Formats: sequence, C-alpha cells, structure tokens
Amino acid sequence: MVDPRWRRVLTVTPYTVLGILIVYTLIAQWGQWSRVAPTLGLCLAFGAWIVVMRQLPFPWRDRPAAIAVFLTVLIVLNFVLVLRDGYFGFLTIASFMFSYSLARWPGELIPVAATATVAGIAQSSGYIGQAGWAVAAVAVIALNVVAMCGLGWGVALAQAQQRLGATELERSRMSREIHDTLAQGFTGIITQLQAADQAQDEAARRRHKEAALALARDGLAEARRSVNALRPAPLDSAGLPEALRNVARMWSARTGILVQVTTSGDAGALPTDVEVALLRTAQEALANIEKHAHAHRVTLVLRSDARGMLLEVRDDGRGFDVRERVERPRDGEHGGFGLVAMRERIESIAGEFTVESRPGRGTAVRARVTAARA
Repeated sequence: MVDPRWRRVLTVTPYTVLGILIVYTLIAQWGQWSRVAPTLGLCLAFGAWIVVMRQLPFPWRDRPAAIAVFLTVLIVLNFVLVLRDGYFGFLTIASFMFSYSLARWPGELIPVAATATVAGIAQSSGYIGQAGWAVAAVAVIALNVVAMCGLGWGVALAQAQQRLGATELERSRMSREIHDTLAQGFTGIITQLQAADQAQDEAARRRHKEAALALARDGLAEARRSVNALRPAPLDSAGLPEALRNVARMWSARTGILVQVTTSGDAGALPTDVEVALLRTAQEALANIEKHAHAHRVTLVLRSDARGMLLEVRDDGRGFDVRERVERPRDGEHGGFGLVAMRERIESIAGEFTVESRPGRGTAVRARVTAARA
C-alpha cells in the first residue's frame, strides 16, 4: 500500500516527467512524423496505463497480482521507449517510484532490478557501436542494479528498525501501564486484605474488604483500557484537574491520609498523551507514598502558566536519599521501577521530571511540560 505522504508525489511526478519528454521529442524530432507518431503513441499508452491502473478507483488495484501486472507493463513500455530514444531513460524515475512504493520487500527487488536494467541500457545507448560497448553496457547495468537494489534494501532495513523501535516503545508503554494499573492495584488489594485480617471489629473488616473489592474492579477496568490504549477511567468523563481530585479523594478515603489538591490556571484542551502522563504520574506518586512514605499529609498541585504545566506531589513522610534510590536504584527498593516509569512517561511527552527528597524531610515529585507541548 502506498504511504499517504507519497500519494501526491506519485500522482504528479510520472505525468510531469512524461510531459517534459513529450515536449522534448516534439522539439527534437519536429517534422519526422513517421518516427514521432509511434513514440507519442507509446507515451500516451504509458500515461494511460498509469491512469487506468492507479488513478481509477478499482477495488482490486492494490492486490499483489494487479500491482505485478501494472509494473510489468509499465517497465516494458519504458524499455520500448528507451530502445527508440535513450533519453526516455529519465522515465525510469516514475518506474522506480512505483516499484519502491507498491511492491513489497523482497519482491520489490524484481521490478527495481528490471527498471535499473532499462536505466542502464538508456545510459549506455549513446556508445553503441564503439569499441568495448557491450562490456561497458554490462558494467553500467550491473552498477545500476546493485545501486538501486541496495537502496531498496537500505529502505527496508530502515523500516524494519523503525518498526522495532515502535515495538520497543509499545513494550515500554505496556510495562508502564501494567505497573501503573495492575501492580498498584494488587499492592492496594494486599494492603487492604492485610488490614482486614488485623481489624479489631467486623465493621472495620468489612470496610477493608469492600475497599479491596473496589480496587480489584478498578484494576480490571484499567487493565482493559491499557490493553486497548484508551484513556484512563478518571479521564473518561472529566478533565485533568477534576480527574486528579477524584483520584486524590479515593486514595485519601482508602488510606486515611489527607490530600490537599490545588489547581490554578487553565488546564483545558490538553493533548490526551499529556493528560494521561500527568495523571499516571500523580497516581504512581500517591502509590509510592502509600507503600513507603509513612506520611500524614500530602499536597497535590497542578499549575498552568505561561511557561507550561506543572504537577507536584509532595508528602511529609520519611523521605529517602535521592542519589541512592533514583540515580542508583536497587531491585525492590523505593524509587525502583516506579520512579523510572514516571521519568520515562514524562520524558516521552518532552517533559521534565525531578525528585527532591531527604531522609526525614519528605519527598516532592515534579513533572513539568512546556507551554508548546501542553
């Protein structure tokens, strides 16, 4: 299938080159109608073939068999024109473009090599009859074939690397989503069930079990959204400020830790990826506070100004050594994958992520997105 970015180029270029060559033929061979007429007929056939096979909306035009027939006839017409006049080698520009864009790797090597052969014949046609012409022609054709097939191989390799990079990005996204949804949910469920086992009365036990059940339901819904790359549930029916308030309210109700939420400026009409990244960062920061900080008070600030968007989550907990836990994290410690995932998520939207903390002095997690990105 043709990349949409190339459709306009593929539409214009063949006719432009063909038109220039027709004008040149008329100027160079004016009056030689017995020779010009067949050439013009071949040119019209070349253009008409492109119109019929690529411009008319036939449902079968992108099938492999139709593409093979199209390229074969196109290259044959180009070859016949080159046999008549060598300067029709410039028409291989169109043949190369269609070969690269329509045929799939490695099958594209066949039309590319055939077109390169036509181009080589055109390039060496001016030396017909001279000494060593045949050897030179073979060398020129071989050089064309190697160069153009090598170009096709290079493009295919670059596309494969691009797909691999996209796969790695998607894998990283999924790992962050799993951590932000399932891992957090399971941790919360375990915490609530442990609290239920240690509860002194039936009412407290029931409250912790209901909280665990709610976490399980939320985790299942978020997992489905993550797999389908949809917006997180809190953003489905609310903007980012309201979604942060809802997340903080539910977290506070579950943990018993007071969260003060402050928003300022205009946070409307944010790109979806920015909203998701900031929401997930807030959720992960709250999850880390619940698991590690032993905090009594948390503040969550979302501020929008001329410089961009700032999210800050601060707690009064026990804090930690940033150098040990963030710059050199060890498995299982606070600041391991959680902070790495937050940093990667914010950097993926061209943002800046920082952590400030000292033992006994609490922690502040900040994510800043520039005005241009937000």
